[in-house]
Amino acid sequence: MKALVKKLYPLLLTSIIAGIVLSILGPFGTSHLPFLKSAIYWIGLCVAGGLGAGLVDYMSTHFKWRLNLWQLTFGQSIGATIFVCATMLLAFPQYTLKGLLLTAFYVWVIGIVICFIGALLKASKTQTTPIYAEPQRSALLERLPYNLREAEIYALSAEDHYVRIHTDKGDEMVLMRLSDAIKETHPLNGVQTHRSWWVAKAGVESIVRKNGKIILTLKNANTAPVSRNGSKAVKEAGWI
Repeated sequence: MKALVKKLYPLLLTSIIAGIVLSILGPFGTSHLPFLKSAIYWIGLCVAGGLGAGLVDYMSTHFKWRLNLWQLTFGQSIGATIFVCATMLLAFPQYTLKGLLLTAFYVWVIGIVICFIGALLKASKTQTTPIYAEPQRSALLERLPYNLREAEIYALSAEDHYVRIHTDKGDEMVLMRLSDAIKETHPLNGVQTHRSWWVAKAGVESIVRKNGKIILTLKNANTAPVSRNGSKAVKEAGWI
């Protein structure tokens, strides 16, 4: 809920400011209305549009939809149009279907322009790296329960269709492929020691050679298997 409020707050504030400006300008024949009625009308419509666009933006983030700039713009404009038209119907139930569709088209055209500008600004802000940027986190941590999301990943091991994530605070099973899980370990430094194991360098307690084989012990006392190809990868990584 807090995330939704945080996401919608800037949009709502902008919508209120836009509504006040439109109330003063009085476009589309609203200049004859008393200022209070005009303000309620325009602020209501702008806030409704902001809510519609903001809800789509929040859902795309919450459900991890991979939307490009145009897809996000289109989705936000549709959301804004639906909310604005619904508000207008509540205020003016005498609207005819033809009038409503025509109004919806105009609202959508205006909305897609505004949403496109907003999406451009958001994209440029996202691509700008702050001077004091926080260290990158492994995306894999977001798949763990809240009590493990600040844990240090030691290793990954494949078990049937699941991946066991070994951390300093315990283990957790996640339904995914090992290859996909390894991709989400970035920026961790690690090596795939076996076809079913990946090990983070920070999770290694000791590396011992015995009878021509490499024995790799983790900080949680587990032993990770090291295959022939894995031995080569460990050596190339400079671990031994």
